[in-house]
Amino acid sequence: MTFSIIIPVHNGEKYLKDTVESVLGQIKDDDAFSAEILLVENASEDDSPIICDRFASEHNCVTSFHQGRLGAYGARRFGMEKAQGDWLVFADADDEMCQGGLSKLWRCIASFPDYEKAPDIILYNWNELKNEGGLVKTYPFEAMKVYWGVDKRAFYDLMCDGDSINAPWNKCIKRSLALKALEKEGAGFLNHGEDLLQTAEFLDLSKGILYLDEVIYSYRDNNEGLTGRYHKEFLENQETAWEKFDAYAEKWAEGTDRYRARIDARKSLTCAIAVKSLLYYSGLKVSTIKGLLKELMDSSFYKKYASLDLPQWACEEDVFVHGLMTGDNAYGRLVASGRKHAFKHFIKERIGR
Repeated sequence: MTFSIIIPVHNGEKYLKDTVESVLGQIKDDDAFSAEILLVENASEDDSPIICDRFASEHNCVTSFHQGRLGAYGARRFGMEKAQGDWLVFADADDEMCQGGLSKLWRCIASFPDYEKAPDIILYNWNELKNEGGLVKTYPFEAMKVYWGVDKRAFYDLMCDGDSINAPWNKCIKRSLALKALEKEGAGFLNHGEDLLQTAEFLDLSKGILYLDEVIYSYRDNNEGLTGRYHKEFLENQETAWEKFDAYAEKWAEGTDRYRARIDARKSLTCAIAVKSLLYYSGLKVSTIKGLLKELMDSSFYKKYASLDLPQWACEEDVFVHGLMTGDNAYGRLVASGRKHAFKHFIKERIGR
């Protein structure tokens, strides 16, 4: 049995060494399985390419690819194309795999001697690196049960309700499933919303899904990563992903409106996150923020979904921003909030000196 661990890399020099070494140690320590690590470096502007090549030169099981500006979605798909393992595992370049994680996956898979009868997807638990002692995320599924056919609806429900199973990094998938996904036309360059789309593709194409009640992965809350800062293409990428996701949700709903309200609420949250990132985490001048905010609020996606109710699980900061977005003189209130935040940040920096 072989694993392929696919790691998209973009400006990941700060944590990349820890990420790769968290996998390498497991490959060396367990001879029950073999594994390869695919580092798909795409358009990094730091020392990530050097680090990738160094690992590839020092370890036969590591391959380094330099593919230009692919985006996270394209980088994962490229890794899926190149993977040779029977099973594919995904990781981000600022996270780590828990020690013993691959062995746990191997034991789970080995309980299905017939590859064809094994589930296509294994969903597992994860924790945060700062909180390794306890589970951060558990799921409402029966451990070691394979959900076939109509039973997969439980996963569709959870996928449409929230983002708890969006990430590819808490799943191990059959290579045959990856090849099926690659037969579908890709979505082009996506750095945001790509996890939503990628996981939807996997769920839709899979025959069976198993829940492994084990912590396999450690997530780093990295405010310097893709999800921690403002990115101008965020809302445009999300709109592309949501448009494609809607087609899956409509198929899963079987002609009903089963998921519509819940998905629309998540789209409203997407708008709030875009505004929040611009106002509070872009580090841009207020004059620049004003222009970008106007552009964002004039987009068709924003106009359609921004004023809808948020999901009940939305965080406090997003709820606050959404309140500004939906009140009178929304633009003026948002600009004022951004200006206030910038002033507080300026004072804090001056005091820190």
